Amino acid sequence: MREGILIPDMQTGRVDIRFNSDDCYGGLHCGTTMDIWLNEQWVPTRIEMDSRGWFLVGVQIETL
Repeated sequence: MREGILIPDMQTGRVDIRFNSDDCYGGLHCGTTMDIWLNEQWVPTRIEMDSRGWFLVGVQIETL
């Protein structure tokens, strides 16, 4: 497993994962699964998009 930070990719309009200053995942697509660190535990989720934008299934946060 690799740990990174979710970041917006303004060129593609997608969300990406930055692993370090020179290494990114390459752009997430709808249905991509991942675990996120939330409230001191790993939570399994997947990324989706609707008319409001990107969101993580089952994760209640203001913005992604």
